[in-house]
Amino acid sequence: MVNREFLLHQNPGFGLVQQAAVIGASSAHISTDFAAALFPKSNIILSDRILSNGRQYLQAIIRQIETEICVIAAKDFGLSHDLIMEIGNSDRGHSYPLLQNAGLLETKMLLEHIFTGAQRVELGARLLRKISQTDLESALIRHLDNEDRAIADAAMALLVAQSRDISAGAGSGSGAINAHIDNLPAEILFSLVWPTVAAVQKLSTYEGPELTKAAEKLLGRHDEGAGTQSRAQRLAQLVDQLTDSQNLHPHHDGLDLFLARLAKRSGLSVDQLILFTAEPNMTRLVLTMRAVNLPDQQALSIFAVLEGGGKLLTVASYNEIDRSQAAALVKKWSSNTLYQDAQYQLNAHYTGLSEE
Repeated sequence: MVNREFLLHQNPGFGLVQQAAVIGASSAHISTDFAAALFPKSNIILSDRILSNGRQYLQAIIRQIETEICVIAAKDFGLSHDLIMEIGNSDRGHSYPLLQNAGLLETKMLLEHIFTGAQRVELGARLLRKISQTDLESALIRHLDNEDRAIADAAMALLVAQSRDISAGAGSGSGAINAHIDNLPAEILFSLVWPTVAAVQKLSTYEGPELTKAAEKLLGRHDEGAGTQSRAQRLAQLVDQLTDSQNLHPHHDGLDLFLARLAKRSGLSVDQLILFTAEPNMTRLVLTMRAVNLPDQQALSIFAVLEGGGKLLTVASYNEIDRSQAAALVKKWSSNTLYQDAQYQLNAHYTGLSEE
């Protein structure tokens, strides 16, 4: 939906005729919006908090990207342009309304990334209801004294990444979603950088080469290995060589390392595991724990920490899950997501089911 206040702010002469034309164009999507609300395709319930966190995250990322581009253009390529300098030095995101109104922030890949980030914050908040932030930090700090230098270094790298997240208002217990470029997958950053450049050019009416050069430099220096998730995965690889899986638990590892260790054992991605925690009764997470043969009391404890709706997992219901069937499902889920989506779409089409 077009933000009328934004349009009026940008152009005070924006008259009723133009407003009516804009509203007429956007109203074509009413049926789609209404259908999505009436007949959601997922069983996941999107709370107001999740939606708010997701929106704040996207706005913060766009603001950070546009700031970086403007700063790089000025410092590294000598660009001197008053409006671009203002955008680079401002705490207010300028590009977001343009990108939103143009529908450039609605790709499936981006929306899935935003959701998993918002759900991760939700998990962090749940975890802190059961254990203090100090105890969580201690769980990771103990690795700093490990005789294995590689483990100690990996633990320090993860602590640094988590501290950066906290300073950006993104700590697992801060209630705010991580909004740091370093944590973006390369494909997500690429999908946002170029639309943001186009938005800054449109806002500033400047079309010189410096902005595109700055974008290329920002993309070229991006290191996914510096992200919190990547550093947690590195530590998980080292720790699991020496640590008994019996202590695999958010209380023992902290959220990031726990998810990384469970991902390594199951063959799933961290994002998949986060998605599982948002599903009704966390059913797929329970099956994953059964598939990797976690003892029942350990699985029940993990469920109690991560589940946010007051549901209970019993020993009987956990043990009645056929482990071989659970393992077969987890193996299927661990295959390429594009392949899984294609299989689902082809099966739906073959059986006459509609996705619309």
